[in-house]
Amino acid sequence: MNDIDTLLHEHNIDKQEIEELLQQNEKLQAIKLVFDKTGLGLKNSKDIVEAIQRKETHYTEDNSSSNSNVSVKTFSKNGQLTVKLKLNNQPEKVVFPSDPDWAEVKRIMGDKPELIAYEKEYLENPTKFQSQKNTLFIEDEGSRKWKVVLLAAVFTIVIIYLIYSNS
Repeated sequence: MNDIDTLLHEHNIDKQEIEELLQQNEKLQAIKLVFDKTGLGLKNSKDIVEAIQRKETHYTEDNSSSNSNVSVKTFSKNGQLTVKLKLNNQPEKVVFPSDPDWAEVKRIMGDKPELIAYEKEYLENPTKFQSQKNTLFIEDEGSRKWKVVLLAAVFTIVIIYLIYSNS
């Protein structure tokens, strides 16, 4: 159990400001304020604001999500599911059930039917996915921009060549 007043004082947050936001039905703004100033994560920030709303003096910190900057994306292409995981500041990567980070995917996504089917299919025939592993690469936003710039440069050179060759 953590004392709310102590936490607010440590982070220079005015409890009255949170209470005023709650009175104005601006609960999301109150949560954002706590989230931005404490860095505790969204769930803990919400729990603190709701404890203040209930006039409680303590809250229980949720430590179950130690990686607050974790995201999982799934998409299907040609009937083949792909699972991508982004941990903290690391680049996004494709994850398979044999990957050590698969446990994190399962923790976040739970027992979604498509994920269970994907895992079962992978475990039954991992060689089917081997070609997918060999052709995968990590692409960040910066490399996409360079591809566009390079394509534009090549296009410009071709146009200039065509103009001068016809003169």
